[in-house]
Amino acid sequence: MEFNLIIILVCIAFAGFLIFKELKRSDKSRLISRWIASVLMVACFALIIIPINYLVKKQEPAGVLNLLTAGTALDTIATIKGAKYDLDSTLFPIRKNQKINHIAELAYYLKEHPTVKRINIYGYGLSENELETLRNKQISFYPSNVPSGVISVSWQKKLKAAESLKVQGVYYNGTKEPVKLKLYGMGTSLDSVNVKPHTEFNFSFINRPKQIGKTIFNLIASQGSDTLSVEPVPFEVENKQAINVLILASFPDFEYKFLKKWLYENQYAVALRSQISKNKYSTDFLNMKAVDLNQLNQALLKNMDLVVIDEAELAAIPGSDRSSIYNAVDNGMGLIIRVSNPKPQANAQNFNQYEVPSTIEKPLSLRSSDQLKFSDLSFKQTLFLKSSVNNQALITDETGKILVNSRLSGMGKIITSTFSSTYQWQLAGKQFDYSGFWSLLFAKSLRKKIEIQSFAFVPQFPSVDEKTRLMLSLADSKTPSILIDSVKINPRQNMEMPSEWDGFYWPKNFGWKRLSNNQKTENIYFYKNTDWKSAKSFVKLQHTANFVANESIKAAEGVEIEYLAKESISKWWFFVGFLLAISFLWYEQRFLAKK
Repeated sequence: MEFNLIIILVCIAFAGFLIFKELKRSDKSRLISRWIASVLMVACFALIIIPINYLVKKQEPAGVLNLLTAGTALDTIATIKGAKYDLDSTLFPIRKNQKINHIAELAYYLKEHPTVKRINIYGYGLSENELETLRNKQISFYPSNVPSGVISVSWQKKLKAAESLKVQGVYYNGTKEPVKLKLYGMGTSLDSVNVKPHTEFNFSFINRPKQIGKTIFNLIASQGSDTLSVEPVPFEVENKQAINVLILASFPDFEYKFLKKWLYENQYAVALRSQISKNKYSTDFLNMKAVDLNQLNQALLKNMDLVVIDEAELAAIPGSDRSSIYNAVDNGMGLIIRVSNPKPQANAQNFNQYEVPSTIEKPLSLRSSDQLKFSDLSFKQTLFLKSSVNNQALITDETGKILVNSRLSGMGKIITSTFSSTYQWQLAGKQFDYSGFWSLLFAKSLRKKIEIQSFAFVPQFPSVDEKTRLMLSLADSKTPSILIDSVKINPRQNMEMPSEWDGFYWPKNFGWKRLSNNQKTENIYFYKNTDWKSAKSFVKLQHTANFVANESIKAAEGVEIEYLAKESISKWWFFVGFLLAISFLWYEQRFLAKK
């Protein structure tokens, strides 16, 4: 456009110069003719350089584009009539023998070939971005079979310490032999299942990681001695939240002794008050400064995140102290109540506990609400809690009887536990189970931290050299400063929801990267192009099928199309005009001016 403008300005100046020269000539005869010839010469010269385009309506048979995508069977390729094209030249090694042409950019190709109105898609289909370029086209989709492998999967990308990792999804075994699917991490197989032939199987692996920081587990599919796939499962385990714990004991017992030691070793701030006789207490302060525990007032409890108390102590404390505890719970503090008596004593609260005397000697097997199993104990548990619509079961035995439940109270939670011998895990050397039990109770009783920002990537598995969309949700509408490993991302604001932003990024390397937003840093992971291929292909199958089903223009055979085509006026006409004008000026100067 700038070049055309320069040509026009230069030609206007040149035409003005010629008109001025003709006006200065002493011979004024044929002045108008000379002016017209001069302007015509300059105009034709300009139009030789600058094309004149116009739109015309054309009607032609609709062009057909046979587009081969990943998953297209070789037998299918041989039966396709007409020219065949692909978007990835590495998909079909025999492309030369099959005469498969390559399209580097689908949107550009369609713009350059306006007669292409019908598109036949073979294989697993296209991504959402590629499908958007096919609007107002006649599309036929010839899908391949569902790929064998993990076709759907999800897990938490970030965990709190002692929180369980849940890897859930769907595996489709399209082969004639069974497939073993296992979750592998920290050098060992953590869990596994067998998938029968020609079966779509819903799997769920639950494991509680022992390490802190960034980790990659693997989801491995094998068939006999052959490994079919190894898919990465990256996640991050954060350090536990720093909390202040207040323990109120009616008497010192083994449960409190081991709990105090565990809290101290794990750097919890602990204030413990234990009754040694009527109205006399002993106090301990671990990892924190000493405070006055004689009165449980609001000033004390507002600095506490969690209170652990037994039912006897809860009934014995003054009513004002009890009210202060429940008021603090309503304001977000957590409360764990240990229940050990089958029947409530006088003035004691009823926690809907009941006793089931057992004469059968068998190990106690416990399981959490998220199906995490604890190690068995040689312990006879007889006290349980009744189920209620207001309570959520957290830990049950193998028969489903409830040992620990939870209920909401204002902004906080109250946990009730009838299992008073968790220290036996410590005595048996099963520290991991002991830590998991109390970490679970703490996590369920503490108020959740509200994130001031959140982010997500589209697609689910952002891979190397693929366009990735970052979506960011903030607490305000200020423009975020986004960096991925020092590469700046230019954000785009959602006009309807000003606190939401997005941006685009093309990863160059796989592995862990750093996402920085307004000085807050997160760890993110980019995948290889070969990772989770079955899941990616299944998503394309679904998106392409839905797109074709919802497209209003249906494919039809032998249809003629009418379209607007851009054409240019032949430059030969302007060249002829230029020759005639310059010839007249030459003839007039050489012959007519001398008469």
